[in-house]
Amino acid sequence: MRRQSKVIKNEDGAALLLTLLILTILVVSGLELTRVMRVEAQLAGNFRDLTQAYYIAYSGVEMARAIIQEDDSSYDSLEEKWGQFGLFAHFSSHLFPEGYFTGTLADEGAKFNPNLMIDSYGNVVQKKKDQMERLLSLLGYRTEVLDAILDWLDPDELKRNEGAEKEYYLSLVNRYPPKNGPLNTPEEMVLIKGLDASFLLGNADREGMGNYLTPFSEGKININTASLAMLMSLSDKIDQSMAQAVINYRQQKPFRKEEDIRTIAGWEAVFPQISSEISVRSNYFAMEIQGYYRDAQVRVQTVIRRDGRRTQILYWKVL
Repeated sequence: MRRQSKVIKNEDGAALLLTLLILTILVVSGLELTRVMRVEAQLAGNFRDLTQAYYIAYSGVEMARAIIQEDDSSYDSLEEKWGQFGLFAHFSSHLFPEGYFTGTLADEGAKFNPNLMIDSYGNVVQKKKDQMERLLSLLGYRTEVLDAILDWLDPDELKRNEGAEKEYYLSLVNRYPPKNGPLNTPEEMVLIKGLDASFLLGNADREGMGNYLTPFSEGKININTASLAMLMSLSDKIDQSMAQAVINYRQQKPFRKEEDIRTIAGWEAVFPQISSEISVRSNYFAMEIQGYYRDAQVRVQTVIRRDGRRTQILYWKVL
């Protein structure tokens, strides 16, 4: 009898332990399920907020496109609506209950297109090469890197003195073939021998070339928007005082015709040499728009081309 009672007690104890074990598993599982559901809800909320931020940034892009499309003047200057895009963006907080966008809209016609150093036959366009060389020198870069840039752009496998062709690029640890063709984006230039991110972004000693180069332009420099260095790169006869005089002039009123620059001291003499290289109007614009919604942020980089009263997106990147 005692033995039977002892067996029953052991069985009761085992049942209690099993019950406690099951309860523990259920509690832990419940807590884990709650945690997972909370994480999933947070992730869903983050995704929702990021999606909202993306569409707010997209709204900024569409506003910029509308401003460009409405601009029907015969010239483009920083004093026009597109040049004041940041002011329009400032009021975007009134359009969205919990979000807004900021951003910049820039003229790609103020930059140099390195692709134009090589013509459709694969030959060097000396005038463009000379301009690129002057620009590199003005900004404190070694002009020898030009050999590698030209080798990257031209279709042949003939290596220039300081250049590189397939043999060099395929010998790298992370090897890749040279483009042997035009750049699609400025960022591609970091793949070229002798160049890295600091070439585009700059450092404490010098400004990045990314502010001066673009594959999105027809080649003529807009004298209403070009920087001091870009104006000086047009000719070795243009010094800093001449370039600064252009900037001072356009701050008072924009150039409406290319010939207007001849009224500025020193420019009459160089005008015949540069007349085919300058313009007062642009058709390519780059923008970087940041969309914000609650704690989420999305950045969109895009380039558009204006064709009459329409615009076409040529480049789109979400960061």
